Amino acid sequence: MIIYIASYPRSGNSLTQQTIQTFFERPMTVVYGGSRKPETYASGAVNFIKNWRWPKDKTISKSLWGKLHAQINRNNLEKWIALYDLNVPPYTKDCRYLLPGCLSVLTPKNRQKLAAEESPFFIKTHELPYQEYFEGEYVILPVRHPGSVLWSYFNFIKDFWQDVKTLDEVIRGEVTFGSWSEWYQSWNQAIPSLNDRLLRLRFEDVLADRRRACQQIKALISLDYNPSKQELSFEELHKKDPQHIRSGKANGWEKYYTDNQLSLLWELHSATMQQFGYEMPK
Repeated sequence: MIIYIASYPRSGNSLTQQTIQTFFERPMTVVYGGSRKPETYASGAVNFIKNWRWPKDKTISKSLWGKLHAQINRNNLEKWIALYDLNVPPYTKDCRYLLPGCLSVLTPKNRQKLAAEESPFFIKTHELPYQEYFEGEYVILPVRHPGSVLWSYFNFIKDFWQDVKTLDEVIRGEVTFGSWSEWYQSWNQAIPSLNDRLLRLRFEDVLADRRRACQQIKALISLDYNPSKQELSFEELHKKDPQHIRSGKANGWEKYYTDNQLSLLWELHSATMQQFGYEMPK
C-alpha cells in the first residue's frame, strides 16, 4: 500500500507527517534527495523501529544516496528497499521501507508492485498527480490558506534556496511547483481516478485536533493508530524541524501583504480558496 502525502510546499505536509509518525508509528519517505530520515531510523532514535537493515547489495555510501543511486538502480526496486521490525503492536517483522530520493524510481510498474504490498509506504511529495492510479494507492492532500502558504513559501525560498523572488511573483506562481490554485486544481481533476482513496486535510483542522485527523486517516487506509500517544506541541515540532515547521498560526500572514498583493491573491486564487472553505481576512 502506498499513501502519498501530496501538497503544495508550505501547506502542512510536515505537520501531517509528524502526526502520522507519532500516532501511526510508521516511517516516512521523501521522494526528493537529501533526506536524513533513514539514518535516524537506523540509529535507533525512533522507538517504534528496531533491527533496521539496509539493502544487502548496497554498493555506495549513504551520503551518495539520491541522484547517483537513482541513475544506477532506477529499474531495480529491491535496491531501494530497506527492512525493519516494528517495535510496537502489531510487532510486524520484515517491514519494507522505500529509501528517499526515489522520485524517478516510482515508475508505473514499481508503483503497482508497492501498492500491492502489505507494508504501508508513506511518501511525501510536492509533485502533480499521476495520470492514473492503481488499487492500493492512496492520497492524503494537506491544504492551507494560500495567504499563509505563499508568505511562508516566499520566506523559505529566500532563506533556504537563496533565491530572489518577490512576494508578487510567488502569488502569481512564478516559482518551482507553479501556481497554488493550478496545483490543487490538477489534483481535483485526479479525484475520479482515485475513487474514494483521497483525503483532503486542512492544516488549520489538523492543528486544532490531530486525533480527529488520525480518525480520518484510519478511515481512509484502514490502519490502526495509537490514540494514547502524547502529541507534541507546535513549539516542540518547530524545535525538532524548524526548516519545515515554521509557524503554527492560521492567521496573521495578512499584515505582511500590501493592499495590492491582497487584491492579487484574491484575483488569482479566490475560486480555489472558496472551494476549500477559505476567505480573505476582514
